[in-house]
Amino acid sequence: MLILRIWNYLRGYAIIIVKGIKIERFINLAVVNDIYLWDIEKIDYTTIKAKISSKDFLKLRSIVRKTDSNIQIIEKCGIPFKLKKIKNRKWFFAGVAALFIFIYILSSYIWMIEIYGLQNIDEQVIIDNLSYEGLKIGVRKNKINKREIENKMLIRMPELTWVGLEIKGTKAFVTIVEKKPEPQLINRDEPCDIIASKNGVIEKILVLNGDGMVKDGDTVKKNQLLVSGTIIRDNFPERYVHSMAEVHARTWYEDVEEIPYEQIEYRKSGKVYTTYSMEIINRKLERNKKIPYEDYNKREREIYVLNFGSYVFPIKLVITEYEELVSMTKIISADEAKTICEERLNTKIKLQIPEDAVILNQRIEYFPNEKSLIGKIYVEVLEDIGVKVRIY
Repeated sequence: MLILRIWNYLRGYAIIIVKGIKIERFINLAVVNDIYLWDIEKIDYTTIKAKISSKDFLKLRSIVRKTDSNIQIIEKCGIPFKLKKIKNRKWFFAGVAALFIFIYILSSYIWMIEIYGLQNIDEQVIIDNLSYEGLKIGVRKNKINKREIENKMLIRMPELTWVGLEIKGTKAFVTIVEKKPEPQLINRDEPCDIIASKNGVIEKILVLNGDGMVKDGDTVKKNQLLVSGTIIRDNFPERYVHSMAEVHARTWYEDVEEIPYEQIEYRKSGKVYTTYSMEIINRKLERNKKIPYEDYNKREREIYVLNFGSYVFPIKLVITEYEELVSMTKIISADEAKTICEERLNTKIKLQIPEDAVILNQRIEYFPNEKSLIGKIYVEVLEDIGVKVRIY
């Protein structure tokens, strides 16, 4: 029976509905005339549902007339009908085939480069150097020599200690390790002086090696010699040593900030204007539209239309949202201006003071006028100002 069903599927068959008052005679005549009906299902006294081969269906005409029946085809099944559908939709299937060929061709190129490990180096610098060495958007994957690019990048960029390149789908993953800045250390066997890195008043100086040139309480200027590595003694030849000392001095930092009483604030109006554009292989297709807002926040979202895991193709929808901002004038009080000024001054001064410095004193002076409040911060700290320099 299974073989017969497969044979009928290969030849093609139809699912039919037969209606008539002589339905039993219809079935008997079909059997007598060697017309094979299967999966016969009685729906009611005058109606049956059955399957018949496409070849036998044409033989039913005389039986239909003799039994005064009515036949309706509800579904055509089998290979011949499938092929006919494909033939009728050849342009559709040709388009689908062309799409798959297009996707297959695109999958042999690199369309996205992701870089990991950046700390101090600008990403664009890495991208430019990778492009020079042969890794860029749109390059064929079979033209990429991973080991060669890794080695050439290390030669081209001495600030890198390691480069790793991995290709997955249409993505290139580049991992880099930057060289850590090496402090300019002076070996213990090299003679050196110690000079002041900035102006200050010596709080305490402890000389471990070399000749001290200043004492506690002295005022020193930037680059002034604090400890000499050149040892000069009567009746002894001049010699040079590696100076060692702790030089703690009081230093001062200051900064200024002005806060206008009339402040301009931008608030969201709730209105959003959205534009859509397509980007195909780095070519943006969009209509020039005028943004209806004077001030706005801009947000962009990119959606890759063809994205299958690590296979990302250069066809994306770019959604740009413009959120309207409305400017409002706000008058703040002197106390509010002081609070803002103090916060900004503290933030700015912290960026100037070394982390290991000890704050001894801090004050802020305010100078108000009709339109604004000017604040000036003064900070006194205790820090090590000694810097070693080689003696040549």
